[in-house]
Amino acid sequence: MSIQRRLGVFLIGLSSVMSVSSTSLAGLSATATISTTSEGAPYDYTIQLTNTGDTEIGTFWFAWTPPGQPTIYDFLPSAPNPSGSPSGWYGYSVSGSPGYSVEYYNSGFGENIAPGGMAQFEFTSPDSPAILAGTSLGFPITTSVIYSGNPLTGTPAFVNVTAVPEPASIVPAIIGGVLLLFSNAARHRRLSSF
Repeated sequence: MSIQRRLGVFLIGLSSVMSVSSTSLAGLSATATISTTSEGAPYDYTIQLTNTGDTEIGTFWFAWTPPGQPTIYDFLPSAPNPSGSPSGWYGYSVSGSPGYSVEYYNSGFGENIAPGGMAQFEFTSPDSPAILAGTSLGFPITTSVIYSGNPLTGTPAFVNVTAVPEPASIVPAIIGGVLLLFSNAARHRRLSSF
């Protein structure tokens, strides 16, 4: 077999392997953080959603499980009020069992969240960050899902929504860190003067 023919067979094989690998890595996935700057009710929440997959996101459903998990659950104890979403997206409060959820989806007049892209979603709620950090029916209250297109169309993917520390808990940590730095600097000066 000639070198050119061997190289051609190798490149075809390599192309096949790469195509299978990229197909097996294809998927719908995202990460998200939730934060608030409010120190009392009503709490203004901001969710930052990042598309970590290679498929566009057309729906983000917060505090909810899809059919078959074993049933549809809505985890927020109180009705939320959606207050912000990407341009062309629609957000509304859903009443279900045992509580509420917030559904955001591209109304057809906006852009889906592209792979590697980020989007911000906002809502207000009387539920505190401590409540959102809890569980309901064995699920974290912040359990959420995404769809590549319209809600309930196609296979959803679960999203792990993690909380960003509240401002009230950040300030003591910063002050403690600064005091520790000063303490170490003073100790170092005392030791170096001997």
